[in-house]
Amino acid sequence: MPAPVAPARGDQLEGWPDLVAPTGTELSSAIRGLEGAGLAALAVDPAEVPLARDLVGPSAIAVVALVAAPLGAMTVGARLAQAERALADGADELAVAMDPSLVRSGQLGRAVEGLIPLRRLAAGRNLRVICHLALLGPGLGPESAAGAIDAGADVLMTNPHFDGVVTPEQVAAVRRRVGPAVVLVASGGVTTPALAGPLLLAGANRVAVGWSAFAPRVHP
Repeated sequence: MPAPVAPARGDQLEGWPDLVAPTGTELSSAIRGLEGAGLAALAVDPAEVPLARDLVGPSAIAVVALVAAPLGAMTVGARLAQAERALADGADELAVAMDPSLVRSGQLGRAVEGLIPLRRLAAGRNLRVICHLALLGPGLGPESAAGAIDAGADVLMTNPHFDGVVTPEQVAAVRRRVGPAVVLVASGGVTTPALAGPLLLAGANRVAVGWSAFAPRVHP
C-alpha cells in the first residue's frame, strides 16, 4: 500500500482563475480568499491587475498577469502592449502562453523568438511561460519547455488552467528535460489542493489551483 502523500503547504500553491464572467464583487471575494490561504502567488487577467494589487497590498503573494493566455495566439506587439500595461499597474510577474500552433507547425524557434521581447520588458521581474504539455504531447511538450528556458524564462508552467489536465508524467518529463534548477509550476485543471501532492512528488515546485477552491462562496 503506497504511503500517504503529505498535504501541500500554502507556499507550494498558486491561485489561478476559474471564474467565468465574474462580477467585481466576485473577483474581490475570490482574491481575498486566496490571500487568506497564504498562497505563493495569484494569477489574474491584465484588466484585473489593479484590483489584485490593491487587495493584496504589500503581502508576500505575487500578482501574476496573464499575457496572451490561454492559447498564446497573439502578435508580439499586442503581447508587449498587454504586458507593459500589466507591469505599470503593479504586476510582479508576467505569465505568457507559448503559441502551440507554431510549435505544432514545426516552428518552435519562431515561438521562442516571440518570448524574447517580453523577457527584455520584464527586466528584473519574473517571466513565466505556459508550455501546453497536454496539447503538445510527450515529444513536443518538453521541447517547448526547453525552448522557453532558452528565451530566458524564470518559471515554467505545464498547461493553462482551462486547457488540458496536468499529470505527474507531464511534470516528470519536463523536469527531466530542463534539470533540477528551473522553477516548475504544475498547472491545468487542478481544482483542489488535495490533488497537489503527486504533482509535487513528480518534480513540481508549486501547483496552480483554481480560485474557487479557496473562495467556496464563489462558483465558476
